[in-house]
Amino acid sequence: MSKQIITVVDAPEVSLSENENPVEALMKFYRALGWNGMDTLNPCKVRTTKLVFNYLHEVMDNRYPDSDGVAMAMVNIGPGVDDCIPPGKVYLLEGWIAPAEQKEGS
Repeated sequence: MSKQIITVVDAPEVSLSENENPVEALMKFYRALGWNGMDTLNPCKVRTTKLVFNYLHEVMDNRYPDSDGVAMAMVNIGPGVDDCIPPGKVYLLEGWIAPAEQKEGS
């Protein structure tokens, strides 16, 4: 992994209530990692294991069984997967979030 790791955390467990949109599982996942919902999030800089990725996919798929839609959400806004990450961990790479003020001024 060539990017600088700034934090290693345990992968959060997420669930969806009956009335929640499936993509909310990813938003809950990122919020549990420390994203405030306002700063710019770069999901490419959030890396985890295939097992954690599959868990998130399953949570979404159980709520909205459209495999193509769930797969596209995971590709576009899901975390990345690396084989070198220990089980149950998430690596947050430098720049995984950027303060909202920074994006407006850049």
